Amino acid sequence: MNLFGMQLDLFGNNADAPQEPAKPKVPASVSQNGLVHFKYNTQLKKSIRCKGGVLFGHPEVILPAYMKDPEFAPARELAAEWAEHAVRRKTAKNKAIIKDLVSRFWTLVEQILADRGDESLSSKGRLPPIKPQGKYHNLNDVLAAINSTYFEDKLTCRITWSNRVGGLSFHSVRQDPVTGEEFHLISISRGYDAANCPEYAVAGVVYHECLHIAIPVEVKNGRRIVHGRNFRRRERQYIYYDEWIQWHNHVLPQNIRKMRRHAEL
Repeated sequence: MNLFGMQLDLFGNNADAPQEPAKPKVPASVSQNGLVHFKYNTQLKKSIRCKGGVLFGHPEVILPAYMKDPEFAPARELAAEWAEHAVRRKTAKNKAIIKDLVSRFWTLVEQILADRGDESLSSKGRLPPIKPQGKYHNLNDVLAAINSTYFEDKLTCRITWSNRVGGLSFHSVRQDPVTGEEFHLISISRGYDAANCPEYAVAGVVYHECLHIAIPVEVKNGRRIVHGRNFRRRERQYIYYDEWIQWHNHVLPQNIRKMRRHAEL
């Protein structure tokens, strides 16, 4: 189904699109620039170590053994950057950089563990698993279509299926574990990832949450106005607004009840 008219293939793949060449894989024993070597220790779990002057003055990093897996490649690069600073003179500026890199490294490690479904190292500073691919719907495809059709591809955010069973979709501001920058995260109720949920309904709730990013909360007379007049006007511009609201009000609650009983959606 072509939901938005202006797009030829909003939710499929373009077979004619040129394929990007595969990037060469970097071995787990060395950093991307080839200057920092990695070794792995099965005894380590929540700590990393650094030895200076191993290769032409560049350091060697000892990491927990589980970080040898390919998913941890971005974390290893942060560890390499940390090690390069750790062997330098401890100026105030360098100490601040080291502290920031350590924080970003462990935040990213926690995120990778969460995305893999592994046990957390700590309960603090961790993003929820960001998993846009559901059983029936891929949220990245839906978000791309909504962004292109209604926001001129200017909206910057990430999207995931929510882990909450309560049924609510929501938007929050999080911190990127790699760059340290804040970003918008849209979490969609898993009640929408069901066999009985049409794509226009998923697109409707994604559009609604995107509007929360495009139209910030107003404060009038000390009151926070989340769904103001402008928000409601923009919301009704969604082409399948009525159909989405009908599904949201009548079918979603049934799906949520099934979720709570651990029944198949």
